[in-house]
Order: sequence, then structure tokens, then C-alpha cells
Amino acid sequence: MAAEISFKNIKRHDVQKIGMAFLDHLLKNGEYEVAARKCQKVLGKNMELWENEVYRFKEIGQLKAISQYLPRGDLRLRPAIYEMILHEFLKTDYEGFATLIREWPGELYNNMAIVQAVNDHLKRDPSNSTLLTTLAELYTYDQRYDKALEIYLRLRHKDVYQLIHKHNLFSSIEDKIVLLMDFDKEKAVDMLLDNEDKISIDRVVEELADRPELLHVYLHKLFKRDHHKGQKYHERQIGLYAEYDRPNLLPFLRDSTHCPLEKALEICQERNFVEETVFLLSRMGNCRRALQMIMEELGDVDKAIEFAKEQDDGELWDDLISYSIDKPPFITGLLNNIGTHVDPILLINRIKEGMEIPNLRDSLVKILHDYNLQILLREGCKKILVADSLSLLQKMHRTQMRGVRVNEDSICESCHATILPSEMSKSFSVVVFHCRHMFHKECLPSQGTIPGLQFCNICSAKRRGPGSGILEMKK
Repeated sequence: MAAEISFKNIKRHDVQKIGMAFLDHLLKNGEYEVAARKCQKVLGKNMELWENEVYRFKEIGQLKAISQYLPRGDLRLRPAIYEMILHEFLKTDYEGFATLIREWPGELYNNMAIVQAVNDHLKRDPSNSTLLTTLAELYTYDQRYDKALEIYLRLRHKDVYQLIHKHNLFSSIEDKIVLLMDFDKEKAVDMLLDNEDKISIDRVVEELADRPELLHVYLHKLFKRDHHKGQKYHERQIGLYAEYDRPNLLPFLRDSTHCPLEKALEICQERNFVEETVFLLSRMGNCRRALQMIMEELGDVDKAIEFAKEQDDGELWDDLISYSIDKPPFITGLLNNIGTHVDPILLINRIKEGMEIPNLRDSLVKILHDYNLQILLREGCKKILVADSLSLLQKMHRTQMRGVRVNEDSICESCHATILPSEMSKSFSVVVFHCRHMFHKECLPSQGTIPGLQFCNICSAKRRGPGSGILEMKK
């Protein structure tokens, strides 16, 4: 420090020589970390001194100590120096080796030589994840992305999708789709669907043909994005939903317009999927059979009522009443829900005398309440209609009572002469319709079958409308 401060006044000694002596002192005392740290200050940009010092650290077995302080910017040592240190780490410290590979630019050393060395070590320890990850990074530096991808997939490394996107490796993953799906189904499917232009749907389906559970995940997400893109696979999807994802089978059948209904019905009947079978039967027009299945196999009167409401078919209501008439719990359900769709008297008249029906009083009260509510709604609607009609009538009356301006520019729609005579002192007669068409009285045809009622020739040719009444001006 004294030499650096007063370097201009030093005659006998040299600052760098003092520094080298200091390094010698530190190394003799075993202070290897301190000595390595001081190298940057003492050796500066002298590459020859740097290389000599590295070899000295090697002789005493302390290459690790100096590795993190080596020049790696614009001034660099020979590649052999960096390779020597990497080989040293590779022999004794895999983690340290991996750290150097991540920190050092790939241009510092011969990448192929290091790759070969790592492969030699992997022959002895083929499942070492640290070495495999480092090898993948080396392949990436060398732009051998397909080999890096293989290793990342083998290790299930989180960076695999980033690597694919960054280097556009979609052509390299066409035969690795199963591996990608096994690693992370959600990410893999999203990536494949986002890049359909690079990997076609047909190619993905072909690759996943032997893994139906993965194929289902892919086709399900494709269907969610677009109901039509994978339409040629909808028939196959019926079986996949039935096998792996029954809760989504019914929504799929509802939304798809391309799946064959007969095939879907066959699969659902084989597996005894009642709700799906009911939907398919109703979609195919066999509503009575669908209602029968709800009543007999599900025994769910609420669902049966809901189904009858959706179809809005009088015959279905008759079937439902006929099936329920000897089942008191079903009659209760019908009484509680039928009021707004079917006349409850039709049901009540068919109930056998003496049959005990649970909560009958409450059901009847509800029917009466619903009926009163309907009456109130109708009366309310009637009042609104009457008020609206009266308001519109008054508006029309006011409109038709307004005067119509007639001046010297107005013309007769029949003879096209001015409607007013040039000499106002003479008597004249003019007819003005509410449609604003004007005629000389003598230009109008004779009155129709209704005395005193005339129509505008122009408007009556189209329709009987605004010109059906007249204002007559006489002077």
C-alpha cells in the first residue's frame, strides 16, 4: 500500500515486484484465498505473470482458490489454462465445475474438449444429475440444442419449455411429445396448442396414439379452445371421456355438433351412463324413452319435471302424470312444480280416493298461491297494456289534430299545379291528408263505398295508413 501511494518516489524497488513478494509470503503462510484475491491487483493485465501464477497454484494444489479471480473479460488467458482448471474441478468437485460452466463465457475454453471430458465421467456415473445438467448447458453453448433437449427431458428440468421456445426446437420434439406430456401435461398441451402451425394436430394425435390418457388431455383442451378444429376426432373422444373423464362427457356431448349420436348412445348404454343416455335419446327425438329412463332408473321426479319443462311437450306431461299417479312421493313433487306448466286439475282428478300423499295440504296451498300469482300478473299486465294503449291513442289524437301548413309552394299530387290559386279572392277547395299529400278537391276520384271517407291515392296504393283521414280546406 505504501509503494502504491508513493510509487513516483520509489527508486530501488518496483510496485509489482513488491506485490509478487507479498504473494510469495502469503502462499508460504498457506493463505491461499487471500493470495488468489490479491492476484487481480498485483498481476493486473500482465497475461504472462497470470499464467505463471496459475501454474504455481497448480503445483501446490490450489487451482480452485484462483479459479474465481481469473480474467474473463476483454483480456483473457490461453484456453488451455481455463480447461486445466475445469478438468481439476471435474475430478474433485462436480458442483464447483457446474458453477464455473454457468459463470464462464463459453468462448474461454474449447467446448468440445470439455464435453468429451464430461461424457467420460458420465460413463462412470451415468445418472449424475449435476453432470447431466452441465452437459446440457455445454450443448446449448455449442448450439446443439437437440442433445440439450434430450437431457433436459430426461432430467425433467424446468427449463425445457423455455429452451424449446427460445431456440424454436419444435421440429426436434415431434418424437418426444410423450416425454413432454409425462413431464408436465398442462405446459406441454398449452405449448402444442399455441404452436399448431409448427406441430400439427394430426402429428400430436399420432404420437399419443399409444397413450390414450394423454391423448384425452390434449384433445379435451383442444375442444375447449375450439369446438371444430379437432372435429374428426370427436368420435374417438367419446370413448376417451367415458374412460378417463366422465364428468366432462355430458358437456362434450352437449357442445359437440360433430360426434355421431348413435355411436355415443351405444357407448353410454354399454357403460350404463343414464344421464348421458337420457340426453342422447332426447337429442335424437326419443323423449318418451328418455323420460322413462329418468323415472325408472334414476327415480328422480325433480329431474323428470325439469326434463318435461325443457321439452315443453303435452304428451310428456301426460306420461309423467301416468307414471307418477300410483307413487305418492312423485305426486307431491308434481303438485309442487306442475302449476305453471300444466293445469293441476288434470293431475288432481286422477289421484285415487283414499291415497295418502305426503305434504298434500302444503302442495295444494302452493298451487293456489301460484294461481293467485298468475292472476295478479295478468291483471298487472292488463293495466299496463290499457295505460299504454290510452297513452298511444292520446298521442295519435294530438298528432292528427295538428294543423298542416299550406303555402304557395305546395302542389297538387294529381295535377301537379300549385295547390293555392293565384287569386285568393276566388273560392277554392283543397283536400289535405294526414300523410301531408294535398289535392284539389276536383282532382280526387269519387268517394268510395263509405260516404264521407276518402283516401290518399298515393298512400292507399301501398297500404291504408296515415292518409286514411282528411282535412278539408274551403274558401
